[in-house]
Amino acid sequence: MPLNLSDNVQYLKGVGPSLAVKLNNLEIYTVEDLLYHFPRSYEDRRELKLLKDVREGERATFRFKVIGHSTFYYNGKTHPKIEVSDRSGVALLYCFNRNFLKNLLKVGTIFYLTGSFVLRKRIPVFSQFDYDLDTSSPTLEILPIYPLTAGLSQKMLRRLTSYATDHYSGFIVDDTPGFINEGYKLGTKGDLVKEIHFPHSMDSLRRTMEAYSYKEFFKYQIVVALTRSKNRSIEKLRKTAAGELKENFLYRLPFNLTNAQKRVLGEIEKDLGEPRPMNRLIQGDVGSGKTVVALIALLDTIEVGNQAAFMAPTEILARQHYQTICSYMEGMPVRVEFISGSVRGEYRKKLVDGLQSGNTHIVVGTHVLFSDDILFKDLSFVVIDEQQKFGVLQRGRLRAKGNHPDCIVMSATPIPRTLSMTLYGDLDVSIIDEMPPGRAGVTTSIIKQAQISKVYETVREEIEKGHQGYFIYPVIEESKTADLKNAIDSYERLKKVFGEFKVGLIHGRMSDEEKDSCMERYKNRDYHILVATTVVEVGVDVPNATVMVIEQAERFGLSSIHQLRGRIGRGDYKSYCFLVPDRSTGRDAFNRLRILQDTQDGFKIAEWDMRMRGPGELFGKRQSGVPSFIIEDFEINTKLIYRAQKDARRFVAGEIGSKEERDRFLEVFVASNSYRESALYFGG
Repeated sequence: MPLNLSDNVQYLKGVGPSLAVKLNNLEIYTVEDLLYHFPRSYEDRRELKLLKDVREGERATFRFKVIGHSTFYYNGKTHPKIEVSDRSGVALLYCFNRNFLKNLLKVGTIFYLTGSFVLRKRIPVFSQFDYDLDTSSPTLEILPIYPLTAGLSQKMLRRLTSYATDHYSGFIVDDTPGFINEGYKLGTKGDLVKEIHFPHSMDSLRRTMEAYSYKEFFKYQIVVALTRSKNRSIEKLRKTAAGELKENFLYRLPFNLTNAQKRVLGEIEKDLGEPRPMNRLIQGDVGSGKTVVALIALLDTIEVGNQAAFMAPTEILARQHYQTICSYMEGMPVRVEFISGSVRGEYRKKLVDGLQSGNTHIVVGTHVLFSDDILFKDLSFVVIDEQQKFGVLQRGRLRAKGNHPDCIVMSATPIPRTLSMTLYGDLDVSIIDEMPPGRAGVTTSIIKQAQISKVYETVREEIEKGHQGYFIYPVIEESKTADLKNAIDSYERLKKVFGEFKVGLIHGRMSDEEKDSCMERYKNRDYHILVATTVVEVGVDVPNATVMVIEQAERFGLSSIHQLRGRIGRGDYKSYCFLVPDRSTGRDAFNRLRILQDTQDGFKIAEWDMRMRGPGELFGKRQSGVPSFIIEDFEINTKLIYRAQKDARRFVAGEIGSKEERDRFLEVFVASNSYRESALYFGG
């Protein structure tokens, strides 16, 4: 039977049904999935260190022997404390929520550990570390460290991956033109994958990662270049508006636009004067006024008798936009409707009829706008908010319901230019980098767990002034695999702490109706405190909220925290955000949070987030069709993306490579899964 990358991993030599289930838990279903399950780090045994030679906070690899066991008590639980030694000293392993280690690392066991320590009473203490029991591979000097799941060891995964790279890596299709491979001396993709798993040296690993990342960026930028070229070739028949609706709207607006808003409107108006459809991204921090800019931009479309759609990723955010737009349009001849999954029956039928007849001018909704029964008489303008939240359900599917509609994509998630070029390379970019005047701002402070009572005092003082507060937690309920504070248990505890006040709870497992009801009660001040997960990260506008407490803040990305604290400071009152890291938080994580103390600039924060956590973490789960970021070095990624974008655009334009090679490559590429996945992201 011939070998195939799509072979079920269960039938790989040494796997079988039981082990296949464990691999499936890591989203490894095929041999190809296994080949692309890259190491998260490496253990370089050629440079083993002794405790006496390593500074506090320095990451290194050690060879230890277990000499003793005990326990420590933390957060209501008992955890293993393991005493280890090398020939230079003794150290302690604090095994938070890793009870299995007491059986795995028995007294007398020799193993390798990679991590950094802090000194407590002059004794090195490790709390976050990687370990490996494989002492039988002296020839393998650089060991890959993989993401694992219960019942799967590093040794086991290395053996399977070694077999897969030996027998299958040659079948990996290289989707980079030959002349680029030769010019940059990149090597084949199969060889690069093999080297990433089992590098010969750290230098060769670095070069390999750069080559692989460039190939991924180039592939993606080819899709972007093709989409961009296709969009720019479209001619849109435009009707000329008198501008009366826009003039009336601006006259009634209860505030003056900022200079940044005026600048972006000028960029949009220039686009709308072109014969091709507009494709523009508006980036701006929380509260910078993106929505009103988009609304002004679409008024000429409404005036000439066409329609506009406004889409948001969640019902909470969509309803927020609907209410905002309705308030702006009050008294104007513009009919605005709202639709989501919870809108059903006769009301939905009337709404659908209104869209098809053209009686509805603006519809605001969630991804339900993609539904087959949602049809328009003349959809000419599309606004999509927080697009990265949609995954592959992108603007193309909504735009397909109109005749080459103009498109504005809005994002309050600040994205470094590097990633913006990658995710939105087919769009022109506008940035609203100025906040409306008169906001009192948010003071951010890092508070140790021991001082939490002072935080409670501040929350109580703010509520007594008539304001409201948030408590944010990393997970909904207690986790068996991680020692995390959760919203449900904390809600019960905070009801006792703040017994004189009303406390509400909101999280992602609630139905849309339950979430809407909870937020409505919070806006109406039925709740003084709202306990929540990151479900409130986007689109919750309660100007009366002035205080936020984020527990185990080290568990969140900087950009996520910045988004969360954007929920306060939205009114005229001074606001306070308290970041409360866990007691076990290391120095690096603590210092990372200091960035939020020092700046309110979302773009600077996003750049730091990308440098420290890696671009794959910026949006959480990796989106289908978006390239893998193997290298987590910000500067190197920037250079690679610029180079890949330049090369891809020149290649598609026919400026480099022969016509024969270009035509042959594009014919194969456009038929590939790589193209289909990425093109879906763009609606291509």
